[in-house]
Amino acid sequence: MAGVVREVFSERNIIVLSGTSTLYRVFNSLWQLWWSLYLMEVLGAPIAVIGLLSTIQSSSRILFQLPGGMLADRIGRKKVIIIGTTLRIFGPLVLVLAPTWQWVVPGVILNAVAALYMPAFNAIIADSLPFERRGTAFGVYRMMTSVPNIVMPIVSGVYIDAMGIAKGVRMGLYMYVAAAVVAMLARALFLRETLERDEPVDSGEGAGSFLGLDVRGLLERFRGTMLVMLVVACISGFAMRMVYSFLVIYGVEVIGLTKSQWGALQTTATAIATVLYLLGGMVSDRFGRVPGILLARSIMPSESLGLVFVHDFSSLLVLYTALGIGGGFGGGGLRGGGGMGGPSWQALIADIVPRRDRGKVMGLMGTLTGLINLPAPILGAYVWESLGPGTLLLSGGVLGFVVAPLILFFIREPETRQR
Repeated sequence: MAGVVREVFSERNIIVLSGTSTLYRVFNSLWQLWWSLYLMEVLGAPIAVIGLLSTIQSSSRILFQLPGGMLADRIGRKKVIIIGTTLRIFGPLVLVLAPTWQWVVPGVILNAVAALYMPAFNAIIADSLPFERRGTAFGVYRMMTSVPNIVMPIVSGVYIDAMGIAKGVRMGLYMYVAAAVVAMLARALFLRETLERDEPVDSGEGAGSFLGLDVRGLLERFRGTMLVMLVVACISGFAMRMVYSFLVIYGVEVIGLTKSQWGALQTTATAIATVLYLLGGMVSDRFGRVPGILLARSIMPSESLGLVFVHDFSSLLVLYTALGIGGGFGGGGLRGGGGMGGPSWQALIADIVPRRDRGKVMGLMGTLTGLINLPAPILGAYVWESLGPGTLLLSGGVLGFVVAPLILFFIREPETRQR
């Protein structure tokens, strides 16, 4: 294990990205976990508006995923990452200064625009990790960068209980802006470009081109396993986006948990997942990517289902322990991007897609997933208000389980892994 950790973190890009991502995670936890409550209690946003704001963010983000991926494969990963990281400074500033929920909209859009660098971010990590042990390497990276998530949710809960929702969220946003400035400078100074200039560049010419992008050739990537992965990501993402914005409201307002207790539940799941990330990556290298992804997708939807039926804190700790196990082996459950965030998932994409196309493919997957999932938060708000909070969580949980047979029967791993 120590040798793998040294190998992964001997790469300068991994050191820079893991360090700055860790910084983000520390201060992000001080406000984002409580954002829906802040909108409702401080800025006076009703449930329908919270769903609408989430939809605005999703609709803005999908406009920039594919352009970001295209830029990453054309001008390089580093430049796109710096542009996106710089934009992350301004969105939170608008959020913290917003006097009412209406003024939140520009900040939400700016935060979404900053997501254009995520395909470049994922691509540069995949480029920088040793491909022979890619699953293990992704697990090591995910484990080390998730360490703050072990303690920060419960720290954040105690912090919000002590400071109050209004003052606590605003102070958290200010600290997050400072962290974004540091991250932007570190990435600009120390990241190393991984896109090799002698690799063939898609000219975008021909009947299938659009704005310099070979649309037909890119869409042809999504067949077989990649097509199934896209479908899984869309279904999982829809289930996640239906319920995610409302989970903390359900836990605090419906169940009656304190904010410290809600934070402790997140800490429990994250701590277990973090410990298991490396083991999950090693298992994926030895036995394949699919078992970890399947395990995660079979466990993670139980978050919303469990909250409906389990209301005492001790039993919820057991539930979130199981969620941590699923997250550690496969990652990317309801709270992790609809199946798109775990070591096994990212390693499988990198195994299938050549380096030159990774940014575009990841960007297109994000765009298509975002388009499909666009109405999910509004639908979630409608179900909450018309049929009740319990019905919403039940619906999201059941929908999340649908992808398990798709993974089991239709996702296949390549015979030869791409570098």
